[in-house]
Amino acid sequence: MALLLFILVPSSVFAEPVSLEQLLRRTGATFRWDPWRHIGQLSREDSVLVFRPDDPWMVFNGEKLIVSAAVLEERGWLIFSEETAATIYRLFNVDEPAAFTYRLSTILIDPGHGGRDSGAGRKWPVDEVIYPLSEKDIVLELSLRIAEELRKKFPDKQILLTRENDVYPTLEERVAMANRVQVAEREAMIYLSIHANASLNSSAEGYEVWYLPQDYRRNLVDPETLGVSDSAITPIINTLWEEEFTHESTKLADMILSGLEKQLGSDIPNRGSREESWFVVRNARMASVLVEVGFITHQAEATRLRQPSYLSRISKGIYNGIVDFVRYFENKEIEY
Repeated sequence: MALLLFILVPSSVFAEPVSLEQLLRRTGATFRWDPWRHIGQLSREDSVLVFRPDDPWMVFNGEKLIVSAAVLEERGWLIFSEETAATIYRLFNVDEPAAFTYRLSTILIDPGHGGRDSGAGRKWPVDEVIYPLSEKDIVLELSLRIAEELRKKFPDKQILLTRENDVYPTLEERVAMANRVQVAEREAMIYLSIHANASLNSSAEGYEVWYLPQDYRRNLVDPETLGVSDSAITPIINTLWEEEFTHESTKLADMILSGLEKQLGSDIPNRGSREESWFVVRNARMASVLVEVGFITHQAEATRLRQPSYLSRISKGIYNGIVDFVRYFENKEIEY
């Protein structure tokens, strides 16, 4: 994740100052003020500009650092130089009716476990014959099905798998694969880890989706990439990225749950979305979720998880949730 540095050099500072009210009317943006950190935020659709009065920088969409000393606070009022206002108008595409949108370029699916690590397992009778049931096999079959359908739907996107057969990538290798993916400016990716559940409570049943707790904080920004010495910038950009990834993760979780519920029906418990700092979701520097498709330790559910038709419904539900998220992310076609 690279931060792009732009230098704004005013020809005559505050020759024609612009008020905050004028700026908001012209851009159609909304304004938020954080009194504790003394930081302002202008936002409209997919565009977010963060600044702190009297500091020589602004940050656009968490990736463009614009160096300028042209936002001042006087007697509680914010004023912008003509040059700074013009830059903000360009950033918010005021003269262009169609604002730029983001593109989801990559979807990475991680079938849990594999190889020597079978994950959750249980032996259940089938027609009076005892057969083993392994998590690693269930999630691999589901992941391959989902990836195949996504490749048909989105031939222009990267659809990646951490494994495509019975091998064991370590947790570190799975996350490293995700974090190595290069995305262009205004592109993004998502990470889905797929698992089957187990519980000491044999009555536990149903599916659920996990994401990182909203108050968890990762190191998403390398200070050396910022190109300036102001140490106050790094935590601000880090917070912007963290909030964006949390928002996207919760949206993705909700849409996958909705897709599963439509495919599996009301008879299969929807256990909802949950927060936990699983290794893969806390170390992947992107929107990420962990999907639990059912309990191997529940006899009736284990029976269903053996059935190709039931696995097809699960894969279709997850696939539909991903497709809905892509539409939401890229086109805002779906509002939740």
